[in-house]
Amino acid sequence: MHILFVFLDGVGLGAEEGERNPLAALSLPAFERLAGGQRWTADARFFAGPDHLFHPLDANLGLPGLPQSGTGQATLFTGVNCAAVAGRHYGPFPHSKTKPVLAAENIFTKILALGLPYEEPAVFANAYPPRFFAYVKKRDRWTVTTRCCLDAGLRIRGHEDLLASRALAADLTGAGWPDRHLGLTPITEAEAGRRLHALSRTHAFTLFEYYLTDKAGHSRSFDRADTALRALDAFFAGVLDGLDPAKDLLLITSDHGNIEDLSTKGHTRNPVPLVAYGRGAGFFAAVDDLTGVTPAILEMMRDA
Repeated sequence: MHILFVFLDGVGLGAEEGERNPLAALSLPAFERLAGGQRWTADARFFAGPDHLFHPLDANLGLPGLPQSGTGQATLFTGVNCAAVAGRHYGPFPHSKTKPVLAAENIFTKILALGLPYEEPAVFANAYPPRFFAYVKKRDRWTVTTRCCLDAGLRIRGHEDLLASRALAADLTGAGWPDRHLGLTPITEAEAGRRLHALSRTHAFTLFEYYLTDKAGHSRSFDRADTALRALDAFFAGVLDGLDPAKDLLLITSDHGNIEDLSTKGHTRNPVPLVAYGRGAGFFAAVDDLTGVTPAILEMMRDA
């Protein structure tokens, strides 16, 4: 069993209004395949087929205001309502009150404790350039995902991993990588998807984070949203090229809405999508908000 979790920052299910919702306006075949032939909008219906489901999740966590990445991601990757712990939605970095929760409950720590028969049972597949490490160490301002890695004792991947196809750049292709002069050759989005799937086949759990959707949403630029979503569509097609539903599970979800409503610069209170495609998808049928994803992953892995 191999779980590949693609986390999308800032992707909600919004109204069928093409002028402000690129997910409604664009033709995105791989997105639609992942949703059972539907566009990723508020009109999409709960889809459940053999080894495949798609449905919305509540990202508001019972609090007023707009969901934020710091508490939303911490909730997603621990199963604990970290917005409630903090007393408010907070981001983009982890709230001080949620750091102990991340340290004790994050998904990497929990998976490593299962004692699975892999040299590296869990990996974070994003590669980071040297300047990232210099910056965050100086300011001690780690993102939720990298903080989870530190707390679990998991290695954060860098330039050498990217060159050796042991990781992906945040933009998928590596075209925006700051150290291109060190021998990196950009790849296509589809090849990035195939590489990530191949990497996931050597681990029980692989997490990859894509944040350019959130950046595009904040920009309110349809062109930037178009670029990010088409890149993701080609990437998903590449992942699906090699995915074996009898052995693999592809999970996709988000922390809050944003890119689906370009009429506003901020986040939204829209639900976010949950895709579970492949072996064990049924474990996620009853998940209805961000708190349920990590517990369902762990239940599935214990049951395997």
